[in-house]
Amino acid sequence: MRRLAVLLLALVLVSPTPALAADGPMAMIFSPTAEASVPLNEPLLVIGGAVNGESGGITEVDFSTDNGTNWTSVDAHGERWSVVLFPSVPGPLTILARAHTASTTGPVTVSRTVHVGGTTVPALIHETSLTLHDTYSPTVNDPDEQAVELGLRTQVDRPGSLTAVIIRRGNYTGPVTARIWSNGTLLAEQAAPGAAYSQRITFSTPVPVVPGTDYVVSYVTPSGGYKVTENYFVGNLVQTPFRIPVNAGVYSYDGGFPTDTWYASNYGIEPVFRP
Repeated sequence: MRRLAVLLLALVLVSPTPALAADGPMAMIFSPTAEASVPLNEPLLVIGGAVNGESGGITEVDFSTDNGTNWTSVDAHGERWSVVLFPSVPGPLTILARAHTASTTGPVTVSRTVHVGGTTVPALIHETSLTLHDTYSPTVNDPDEQAVELGLRTQVDRPGSLTAVIIRRGNYTGPVTARIWSNGTLLAEQAAPGAAYSQRITFSTPVPVVPGTDYVVSYVTPSGGYKVTENYFVGNLVQTPFRIPVNAGVYSYDGGFPTDTWYASNYGIEPVFRP
């Protein structure tokens, strides 16, 4: 009996570890953020991602707005997906999403509820920045070499302050100047040294902001060389506390308040808010 117990113990010790189950396809939603209020009868931009562990192979994502009764498929390029919805019924709207590979349909892995035409203001305790998640539209280095001011139009859903801006840098990596505007009036300006990839520029004095007012957060590059993603702001982007409208990306070549638009472009400008 003792020899049998030792033999069984030895077999247990040398047996290979059972293989872990393969990761299943999983969908995510980045924007809009949970419990935010979104405009009624206006286009709403939904941005998400999808992964399948180390196996990869995501082909598309399904989403549903009627609790899974009906599903609509959208392509997932580079594990990113986006869609524009047109919420036309006031009240809570729940978005479900699931991911696909060529051979597998994953389970519902995300449920995101927003309030259409509502006035909810989700809790926000800490300083936070807008995050412009990648979509399947390509981000490129624009070859423009002219001096230009690039901006982002935004509103906020509560009183607070804009404390900084994060910009994605392109081929030009020299000094820039960050600015905050309201209705054409310059509220703040902050010079910043050169940087590569991305850069946080903190304003020397936080700029107070109030709900319902349009602001533009911008930066001036004296020699072009900026990042741009066209066909990005094709719907309202709602990410607490920010409300970003259609065609939010703006620019100006005359050194003044940026108001021109180009193919709903995103210039990689992410304001930072303190409640």
